[in-house]
Amino acid sequence: MYNLFTRRDFVAAGLSTRTIRQALNCCVLKLSPGIYSVISSCQQQQHRRLAAFVDDKEWLALHGSRNAGDLQSDYKYQDLLHRLRISAYLHYREHDVLWGVSAAVLHHIPLFGVPNDHPISVINPTSNSRSPEITRTKRAVDGVDTCCQGELALTTPVRTSLELTRQLGQQAGFAAQEWVLRRSLLGPTDPPWLKHGYPEVFVEQSRNRVDSEFRPVIERLTVGRATARRMADCIDARSESIAESYCSFNLHALGISGLDQQVKIYDHAGLIARVDFIDHVTNTIIEVDGIEKYVKVGREQMSKQTYQHNRLLALGYTVIRFRFSELLHLHAFATKLFAQAPQLRRRWESPR
Repeated sequence: MYNLFTRRDFVAAGLSTRTIRQALNCCVLKLSPGIYSVISSCQQQQHRRLAAFVDDKEWLALHGSRNAGDLQSDYKYQDLLHRLRISAYLHYREHDVLWGVSAAVLHHIPLFGVPNDHPISVINPTSNSRSPEITRTKRAVDGVDTCCQGELALTTPVRTSLELTRQLGQQAGFAAQEWVLRRSLLGPTDPPWLKHGYPEVFVEQSRNRVDSEFRPVIERLTVGRATARRMADCIDARSESIAESYCSFNLHALGISGLDQQVKIYDHAGLIARVDFIDHVTNTIIEVDGIEKYVKVGREQMSKQTYQHNRLLALGYTVIRFRFSELLHLHAFATKLFAQAPQLRRRWESPR
């Protein structure tokens, strides 16, 4: 898969170091020290031997149909490269355990703003080291909080999500925890029945899963237990994207809790929409645009959103829509939220 080969493979096939270096600017992608991927069928005479290393023609077709700029901005492709760089790395040591960002990438936990050349994060009970490719931290982890993918050891999804707070900050850790909780309840992908809405017991099931799967791991943390306990009280499996998780985190950080998620709103004509967040007391609706919508929104989708927005306004709702970029900084989020929905500020600042 992905036409992966080592430098030794190339040398054994008679390719010189000079040819390999030239091919890096042409038809070969370097993933990590000593690991390469052939990404095109090169017609240059000195590169034709590389054809022997091609066993994944779909990988070639992908690169043949996209230019470098498109691939650079395609976050799914960049995530794939990140996974390949981690899984193909040649210089892991005995007892290395992947954690933090690296474990999250292998578990497919959504991350935002982490480049695919981020140094591999490893913990080891006896060794500290640092290089451009890998950061090894001397630390032990309980065996119950580790798992394996092939020959690689890594922290479990729950432990990984909790420790992302330590590595990337609370907002990223919160989003990771909500994703792990959701996948624990629903499986690797959302089931078809979910389009009809969440069952009434879903929130209770979510809290029970937090108690059974998250809290025991939290108590095994050596750093950050108090923060992890507070976040565990707030995470909700109904967040359907990293954007919704960022929004939920911001609301809790501002002291605004109790908003309902994924609620269907109806008028005389029928279903208007399933909204992301709603405060039933102040009739305030919050909608967020995920990364995909933020990157590209078609005219048809825009017209649909405008129609839904107007129907919600006609029912007396205040509707606030956040772009993904507006969720990244708490101050900017709060400024827009309270400017458009001062009733939320009054409600949460009033005596209870």
